[in-house]
Amino acid sequence: MNGPLVAVSDLWVRAGDRAVLQGVDFTLRAGESIAVAGASGSGKTTTALAVLGHLRDGLRHTAGTVRLAGRDMLPVPPPGLRGGLAGYLGQDPSASLNPYRRVSSILLTALGRPPRAERGDSVARLLTRVGLDPGLAGRYPHQLSGGQQQRVALASALARRPRLLVLDEPTSALDADAARDIRGELIGLRNAGVSLLWITHDLDAVADAVDRVLVFADGHVVDDAPHADLLASPVSPQARALVAATAAQRPPRPASASDTPPAVPLLRVRDLTVRYPGGADVLREVSLDAYAGRCLVVVGASGAGKSTLARSLAGLHPPTRGTILLGNTALAPDIRSRTQAERAALQLVAQDPAGALHPRQDVHTALTRPLRLFHGIRGRGELTAEITRLLDMVRLPADHARRMPGELSGGERQRVALARALAARPRLLICDEVTAALDAVTGTAILELLAGLSDSHGLGIVLITHSSQVTRYLADEVLHLTEGRPGSRGLIAGIPRKERV
Repeated sequence: MNGPLVAVSDLWVRAGDRAVLQGVDFTLRAGESIAVAGASGSGKTTTALAVLGHLRDGLRHTAGTVRLAGRDMLPVPPPGLRGGLAGYLGQDPSASLNPYRRVSSILLTALGRPPRAERGDSVARLLTRVGLDPGLAGRYPHQLSGGQQQRVALASALARRPRLLVLDEPTSALDADAARDIRGELIGLRNAGVSLLWITHDLDAVADAVDRVLVFADGHVVDDAPHADLLASPVSPQARALVAATAAQRPPRPASASDTPPAVPLLRVRDLTVRYPGGADVLREVSLDAYAGRCLVVVGASGAGKSTLARSLAGLHPPTRGTILLGNTALAPDIRSRTQAERAALQLVAQDPAGALHPRQDVHTALTRPLRLFHGIRGRGELTAEITRLLDMVRLPADHARRMPGELSGGERQRVALARALAARPRLLICDEVTAALDAVTGTAILELLAGLSDSHGLGIVLITHSSQVTRYLADEVLHLTEGRPGSRGLIAGIPRKERV
């Protein structure tokens, strides 16, 4: 085929009277890799989905064209293009994996149900290709870590050897080693002639994987330049802010007596063991202490048990054995047996914001429930004022209160999930990769928010991350998990968070 594989011309998309995309233009050639960057809500994901001929509920195509391999994708794409010609890996992989089907069944469907004799080998090859043990084929999605789910979703997208892959933050939930492996696989695909449209908030992460960068702001393309040129000479204010945030480095932290923890832990966990029904232990004898006004960071490779630990502490995945104490009170293993005060005191912000928010409830409703349930706030004016305050805390405009989750970007959904947890006024916040879906500027703002709450309000934080930058910025203590077991741990001596830059 002569000409570009993807051609987007003067594309306009609206949500009601609001323009979500405004005159977007770009092309993508065979074997070319383009990064789409920008702040949360700037139009990145809407653009990527439009290339596949899909718009989220509430959005409508009002002008312009999107062509894939010479065929118009809007308003309705021709049949048969998805899967064979184009594959998609979304930002929330668990949302694309059927929770009632095993990994093998998910991949066999993506492969088009090959002959029975070839099925086992075909699934094993796909799993190996994305760095997963073929033995995971018999598991259900909920028995996988977030990073493992993401790699299964990638395997599904690769199953029919597409010419175009649209990738929405494909390495955001992976530890550094796994992310490097996936990038290597994607670079190999690009070198073999597959085109990549790569949505990202981390320009460093895609440095060797993309040829050009499109920077979006308010539905516009405000910069379009080769990756190296953009980093050296960003043109727009938005691109300059993104480059500055990406390049920011945290200084080494000198020793300080202020890092001595309080005498009594806020949360004490002893010998926590978690087992999936009929399976092996996912966590084995994990013990930890978390303190008021301090942040314990939990790190480890994908599949090490980090997200399972978070869910167990929150009472969503009862442990097989072990104890969890909040102050001097033993918490019931199952959240349904905890008191209302205990549920309010310990809040979880999960890795998958799309799954945590009800798709048919707007943001106002999502935030109203904890305000009413835990604090008895019922007056319309008081609720509106409190919701506005919560949205401002997580850097969202007040008018987002009337939006549905499907009208939000992945980063905006993550911030709503954080605001909902903060509405309970918790004593301890469990955060599972809360900045993974955010652009660098917004991610830094969220870290500053958490640090401020910890320093000024005594909020205890257990934060799960694979980001060394997040660890350097926020951690007072680090716990390493290795294959479900606690490894090295220790205090990070340093200056107070409010003085870190």
